This record gives sequence, structure tokens and C-alpha cells, in this order.
Amino acid sequence: MAKSAAAAASILKDVRALLEARADEKEAAKDGKSRGSASQPRSPLKALGVKTSSVRSIAREIQTKNKPAMDYGAALALVDAAVGRKVREEILVALDVLERYRKDFAPGLFSHVEKWSSVADDLEVAEALGTRVAAPALALEPVKINVLRKWARLRSVGKRRLAVLASVGLVSDGRREAAAVLELAELLLHEDHPAMVSAVASLLRETTKVDAKAVQDFLFRRSVDGNPDILRAGSENLDAARRAALIAKLEAQAAVVAAT
Repeated sequence: MAKSAAAAASILKDVRALLEARADEKEAAKDGKSRGSASQPRSPLKALGVKTSSVRSIAREIQTKNKPAMDYGAALALVDAAVGRKVREEILVALDVLERYRKDFAPGLFSHVEKWSSVADDLEVAEALGTRVAAPALALEPVKINVLRKWARLRSVGKRRLAVLASVGLVSDGRREAAAVLELAELLLHEDHPAMVSAVASLLRETTKVDAKAVQDFLFRRSVDGNPDILRAGSENLDAARRAALIAKLEAQAAVVAAT
């Protein structure tokens, strides 16, 4: 562990040097304005203004350059170190590097995800952490769905989004735990933040691929009080007749509300 931490500290210096060489001042200024917008809550992380395409190319370069020292343990330590420094692009590079060792992911990884969730208030980091690491980590330890339920009840949009993105791991790559996923989705059907509306709807569409009947029943049951935008978008993978019936029900309910 000490060896991995030492390697990670050295690698992170290389990461920062590469990021600073590619930082775009205009992009940084633009990012600073957007971080406080309605769609992207103000982030607690420092941003260097490096474009996403550059972040991914830096991750490739770092892995290639440090092959003798870089392994799964070092990649974990790299994320630990980056999270501690609280710089968005450093964290994104580290997560990209870690994802490249996905074949080595093992039970116990989710405990790291829980620690790294401290920086998930940043929606970009929440996206990367959820899709690249937390989802496959949850698939290895489905019992951790209890942690996602806690995140789903927090005020932080980023942590709620992390919960949704991570839960996809239970309905992908052959896993069919639709019941647990729908239980989580039920906590989030009143979301109105754009990032959450799209994430919950996407989760419902993914779950439909493994258990269409369960999602269908869920959507019709919650059509009375769920956010219609989530229900409409989440029903896209239902068969045409069932989706038409759901939409007709939503429209009828909206008409009654408008008339009162």
C-alpha cells in the first residue's frame, strides 16, 4: 500500500503538469460561470479549464508512461490522492486511469467509492465516478444498494445523481436486480432538476431491458404522483401500446389538474 501511495504521488505530479500545459483560460472562465448555474450547482472543486477530450488523452498518456509502476493498486491510490487535492480535472484523469483496470475490480472497491463520494457534489465528477467505477463496483457488492438509498435522500444533487448512475450496475452486464433498482427509483420520482430527471428516466429505460413488466407496473402505479417528465422519458422502452396508455393517463390527469 505504501509503495502504491508513493507511486501515486509521483504520478499525480505528472498529471498536474500535463493538465496545466493544456489548460485553456477561456474554457476555465466559461466553466467558472457555469458552475453556479441552475443546471450545474456550484462546485466545491477547483477547475483548471481543461477540455474533456484532453483529460482522456492525458489519462492514456499517464498509463503508458507509468506502465512499470502503474497497476490496479496504484490506480486506486491515484484516485485517493486526486480526491484529496480537490481539483476536478485531476480527479477525472485518475478515474479514467482506474477504469482502465476494470478487469481487476474486486469486492471492496465500493468502500473506496464511498470515500470518493465526498467530491460528488460536482456533477461532472459524479457522472464519471458513477458510470466508470461505482456501477461496476456495485455489481460486485449488490448489498451496497443500501448506501445508494442514503445518497438518494441527500440534498446534494451530485450525490443523488451518483446513486442513480451507480444503480445501473444492477441491471447491466447480465445482472437483473430490477426490484432493488425500482425501489431506489421510487425515492427519486419527484425530482425536477434536469440532471436528475434525465438520470432517473435513463435508469428506468435500462431496467426495462431486463424486466419490462416490473417497470410497466411501476410506472402505472406511480403515474398518479410521479414527475410526468420522468415517467414519459422513462417509458420509452415499453411496447408502443403500453406507453401510449401511460401517456394518455398522464395527459388525462394533467387536464383534470388544469381544470381545477
